Amino acid sequence: MKATEPRPVPHPRGVSSEAPERIADAVPPPGGRGRIVAVGVVMAAVVMDMLDASVVNVALPTLRADLHAGSAMLQWLLAGYTLAFAVLLTAGGRLGDVLGYRRVFLVGTGVFTVLSVACALAPNAELLVAARIGQGAAAALMVPQATALLQIMYAPHERARVMGLLSPIAGLSAALGPLVGGAILHADLFGTGWRPIFLMNLPVGVAVLVAAYRLLPSGRSAGAPRFDPRGTVYAVVGFGLLVLPLVQGPALHWPAWTVVCLVVSPIPLTLFVRDQRVRAGRGEATLVEPSLFRRRSFAGGLAVSLVVEAVLGGLMLVATFALQDGLGLSALAAGLATLPMIVGMVVGAAVLADPLIPRVGRHVVTIGGATVAAGTLALLWPFRHYGADCPVWAPMPGLFVAGVGLGMLMGPLFAITLQDVDTAHAGTASGTLEAVEQLGGALGVVTIGAVFLHHTTAGDSLGTAFGWGAGAILIVLALALALVPLLPRRFRTEDELGPE
Repeated sequence: MKATEPRPVPHPRGVSSEAPERIADAVPPPGGRGRIVAVGVVMAAVVMDMLDASVVNVALPTLRADLHAGSAMLQWLLAGYTLAFAVLLTAGGRLGDVLGYRRVFLVGTGVFTVLSVACALAPNAELLVAARIGQGAAAALMVPQATALLQIMYAPHERARVMGLLSPIAGLSAALGPLVGGAILHADLFGTGWRPIFLMNLPVGVAVLVAAYRLLPSGRSAGAPRFDPRGTVYAVVGFGLLVLPLVQGPALHWPAWTVVCLVVSPIPLTLFVRDQRVRAGRGEATLVEPSLFRRRSFAGGLAVSLVVEAVLGGLMLVATFALQDGLGLSALAAGLATLPMIVGMVVGAAVLADPLIPRVGRHVVTIGGATVAAGTLALLWPFRHYGADCPVWAPMPGLFVAGVGLGMLMGPLFAITLQDVDTAHAGTASGTLEAVEQLGGALGVVTIGAVFLHHTTAGDSLGTAFGWGAGAILIVLALALALVPLLPRRFRTEDELGPE
């Protein structure tokens, strides 16, 4: 396949141009079949990550029996992956800026695939947990490059549509995890029990590696920015102290160490911010380019994304608990019941948001938020009316409407946050955005989930508990909509992204 001529990418005002631009040297022809296949490769890696993160949930009882795993080990099977992924996302994104997006994507995908095999062959719970933590770290290398590569392959005015598909595809993959896991466990292929849920990554990973090597742009330039080890340590320690208690606290009922971690976490994070500003002022290497935060689209997008992801995390937790604990559905049946939400996300992002963006600009986020609110209220009615006897079909219309709203929120947000980021900082920006989204999801589980679970454990009826959970969702959603004015009024075209 013949590569197109590299096209200079202008540095937007407010974003440092000291780091050389990264120009794709093997970009598939714009609009051609090669680019479509390349996007499919990137999406396949995202699907592999999200599917692997959720497929383990349904296998926990089998893992407990087969590996004689205690409760702490089972918690770390889930939390270890999430923690490593969230903490290392920013560093993983920066490595793409430094070493090249395709190269880091290939390394992350390769390590992820190898560790998937290690998970499948693990003889005990300890080695399985270690391999899962390694998988999370590898995913932190792989996933930010996926977004960065999309920025390279698509011009700014084209990105909203393709990036708008990332969230629903990731959501669909997460929802399919319990379904796929349940089907594999039920099949018990060759008497191997739970092990094929990890082995299924092997053919997918190998296919992604081969196709990525042949089709994806390298994003390489003559002079690459340098890595910042000290900033990485500050960020990993600070973000780890913040995320670890958010992940483990609810399950462990907030022991003292989780509170201490939360209280101490601002110290390394403050040192990180100060260090990055000083190093940038001296012209030295930074982990995160401070001038990115002077871009209204990036800073405002991060703020809104944090709260929107909290809404998504809280809504998914409340809906899942209501379906499983409230209605007594299995994980498999609950996963099927939430599919209307995922379908709605695809409709909202790909069908509704895309034509609205040029007409209403940032107000598409407001429309999406109002639609989520309508879906949440539509969900509330059957649980209040039927209680624990609610038929399975009754919540589905509300889930679909909420999904449409989430698609209209998340797709445009992803694109507008990254629209003014030049390709020299695509990895850093993508990793930072995805780290913020992980933090937002954890905050949603802790806040909205805590309200809902408090009322379920207090003996309230399903309708009452869901009413409190829905109220918490609407309050957080109102906060997200209050932050919408932080976003630029409209998406800018490719020509407008030049020097101002």
